[in-house]
Amino acid sequence: MFPRHVRAALVASLAAYTVLLLYFMYFGFDRISHADNRAYAYNLVPDGIPLNLPTGRDFRIWLFNFSNFAAFLPYGMLIPLLFRCRFLRFLGVFLLAILMLEAVQMLTHLGSFDMDDVLMNSLGASVGFLAQRSVPGSKDTWTGMGKAVVMAILLSFGTTVVVAGINNLYAKATKIEAGRIVGLHELPLKAGSVAWDTSLPSFEVGGRKVEPQLNLFSRNNPGTVMFTYRLDGKYMTLSGYSAVPDDVARGESTIIYTVDGKEIGTASYAVNGTDRDSDPGYFESDLRGADELTVTVMNKDRPTTNVLLWDLTLTEIKP
Repeated sequence: MFPRHVRAALVASLAAYTVLLLYFMYFGFDRISHADNRAYAYNLVPDGIPLNLPTGRDFRIWLFNFSNFAAFLPYGMLIPLLFRCRFLRFLGVFLLAILMLEAVQMLTHLGSFDMDDVLMNSLGASVGFLAQRSVPGSKDTWTGMGKAVVMAILLSFGTTVVVAGINNLYAKATKIEAGRIVGLHELPLKAGSVAWDTSLPSFEVGGRKVEPQLNLFSRNNPGTVMFTYRLDGKYMTLSGYSAVPDDVARGESTIIYTVDGKEIGTASYAVNGTDRDSDPGYFESDLRGADELTVTVMNKDRPTTNVLLWDLTLTEIKP
């Protein structure tokens, strides 16, 4: 066992570290100002283990995913030494705690319940546990802890290489090729109604001329419109643009994209004179496996639309 004063210092350090993690989970990255009160965000089916080598990837996304793994290494290393326990008991309690924290994120609209995060957090804690158990002799010394840290680094690198290799093999085996591009207006409506402007007139956003190439959400649509298309799992992605044109002086608009009952994207605009967004907003989302797409456009204080959507396209999955 650690000497009493060392054990107390480690417990205090782990508690402070936990408070810091909780801050980032619930308050960091300006989560409160982006809290969405319309629907709960969740992902119950894991998309895989997003642990890869940083080469050939967006570094910020890679760092975020790796942090979800590395940030939980200390729990696997320290908790079994401070509170003697076997692996299955440790993992069971850890999983229960992570699932509760993820649920609170979803219920408070300060994040989502994401099984991908649960997998990454649990993998990090498990590697930390294995690291301290792999060090021979006593770990209740600074030398022993130093060896455990080195072992955790080596095992983390090895785990990353192995998982990245598995991910690469899986991606090759399940690779989906893109087919033709289809305008959203070309699909038959399943529910609701929407008017598309067939003349595709140009307009200005931020003093710059915009010329739609494929489709344009008509200004004659009423203040609130909801329309649904059937996808039948045939499409890879949805993409398009939205903005409030310069000739609209005042108003508020919200666009919500929903796939199979789950909200996948939201864009909100508030215009008051010259106080406005000067750039068109671009939207792109994965549709693989999706059966239905619903678009909701809400406009406040006007009988017709404030916001325009244009060049909304679907990329087919190549047969």
